[in-house]
Amino acid sequence: MTSIHADIDALKALHEALVRYRYAQREVAGRGEEEIKVVRASLEARASRWRAQLEQCQAEFGACQERAAQAAAGSAADGPAAGDDPVDCSGYARAVEQCGERLEQIRRWQQRIDAQASEFQFPASRFGDLLENDLPRTEEHLLALIRSLEAARRVQAPGA
Repeated sequence: MTSIHADIDALKALHEALVRYRYAQREVAGRGEEEIKVVRASLEARASRWRAQLEQCQAEFGACQERAAQAAAGSAADGPAAGDDPVDCSGYARAVEQCGERLEQIRRWQQRIDAQASEFQFPASRFGDLLENDLPRTEEHLLALIRSLEAARRVQAPGA
């Protein structure tokens, strides 16, 4: 095999490698976008559950406060009765506070993911353009060079 044959074979191998690279990187880029969607959906599902939990805790706290107010009103009207324990709503208040904190924590994570995803979007978009536009043009240009070299190889110089 002559040097020109080896060079043409190397260019063909480069072309095949570029095609494989483009398809593999498309898949990688697609997985990156999909992972962002999955994380966002997961955080939204968690936020939804904690919002529902917060509403439930707030309702229970409100009901406890009503019982405490009724007990206080009844004690004031009837005078202190033996065995009347004050209604303690502190556990419900703590539950409301904890649910609120968890929900706020999830909101911060959502904001962080959104910020990071925004930073990712521009380079990912440029990389996608490279994969969809620039690389196919480069592959076509390389194929044209290969065809030209193969055509030139078939042409014999006079006296050769």
